[in-house]
Amino acid sequence: MTALDKTSGLWTDIGPKQALVCELHQLETCISKLPLSARNQLPSELKIFNQLLGQRGAMVLPLRHAGIAGVVITDFKNLPTQQTINWGVGHFSLPLKQQSQLTYWHELGHLYAIDALGRQGQTITSPYQHEWLADLYLHWRIARETQSLELAWQQYHRRNLAVMADSEFMSHWSVPVLAQVFELYSVEQLNQFTHFEQFWGDISPKLRLHDRDTLDEFSSLIQRTFGAGTVQPLPGYMYWRKPALGRYLEPTLVKVMGQSAALQWLSSQQMNTDNL
Repeated sequence: MTALDKTSGLWTDIGPKQALVCELHQLETCISKLPLSARNQLPSELKIFNQLLGQRGAMVLPLRHAGIAGVVITDFKNLPTQQTINWGVGHFSLPLKQQSQLTYWHELGHLYAIDALGRQGQTITSPYQHEWLADLYLHWRIARETQSLELAWQQYHRRNLAVMADSEFMSHWSVPVLAQVFELYSVEQLNQFTHFEQFWGDISPKLRLHDRDTLDEFSSLIQRTFGAGTVQPLPGYMYWRKPALGRYLEPTLVKVMGQSAALQWLSSQQMNTDNL
């Protein structure tokens, strides 16, 4: 499916299973299409769905069912049109294109990731793994559907700017994984994988994943660098993580600040990649 079908109750394939896609305002009618064995795994009251969705544009509820992978619930009116950050050197904004489509593909990615790992006898072990796997699917899907990586870069920049603005978004900071995908695969190479599980089978042995302690150090460094009131360089703080963080942030800073200003700032923070 190349464009989002907004018909309530859309069924879409997830490997050998299917997922039901429901708009929030038609949720009661939509989920009534589920067999009872699947419906019984969902909340019994509609208000609970609203609470779970919060201000997000979509969410996925995986199911344990022989033929149904899960339910995707959408409410695209809440999607942002830009990602912004304001820290010591200024206010920067990234316009966000095609957010309904990208959000939908990301949520499908959660279910495709469960399926792909399940075929290898594995399970997803953390919420953070869930998020980077969903963005991995999104990256592959963007390449397949658009024949371009422009929107994949947008997702990369969005994840960086979100965590720079609020370190709580570390739970969605898929940048360390996405950076490797950009290094390893061109659009043409991604298009050789006709199914996501094929792509996952190829990339999974190649991925270098940070452990929890390393991610916590990145989180602390990001918070100390971009947190409210931070204007002075912190040359000694987490110095061993700075060059790697600079490598992850550089494409995004160049995008929103321009190359000269971005490289000057990275150098002032001792985050220039020459130190790698």
